[in-house]
Amino acid sequence: CQLPNTGLTRNYTFSVINGDMLMAGTSGGEICLFSIYSQIYRATMPLSSNGLLSIALMDDKIFVGGGDGKVKKLSTEGGRWNLSHEAQLDGKVTSLSLSIDKKELIVGTSTSKIYRMLTSDLSFMIHTDAHYGGINDIAFGSNNNEFACIDETGIVKIWDNSEYKTLFTASGGRG
Repeated sequence: CQLPNTGLTRNYTFSVINGDMLMAGTSGGEICLFSIYSQIYRATMPLSSNGLLSIALMDDKIFVGGGDGKVKKLSTEGGRWNLSHEAQLDGKVTSLSLSIDKKELIVGTSTSKIYRMLTSDLSFMIHTDAHYGGINDIAFGSNNNEFACIDETGIVKIWDNSEYKTLFTASGGRG
């Protein structure tokens, strides 16, 4: 990739491809955009303090989670980036997963909490705080009623999103 001569030394926390764009989050709280096909740097935008840790894409909307505990919803309609909503949670937002129907996000935090959040306005409620360590990753399966979660202690749980109960638990232990 062709980068500017100075200023792009970053520690990247995640990356995702959206069409021609590679989006990379940084520990400085920015999102860096690179054109894949042109192999050039496009832009850097500050979005969070304490690092940008997670992302979910939905059509022309981008949801980002930061080390400051905020989830932000950005619209990229017409090539312009606009912040439309913001929500403050307890702990760093370490993982975001978009439901199959795109109506909600499941959000994992460093304080072991899992939240349900509406994509329309980012209103949220706590789903559970039954993990022993901070959430490393979270993902919906093939339907909106189940999602998997792994925490920093190595415990994997599959949750029922309607009944708010654990369907399966496995412990890999620390190695």
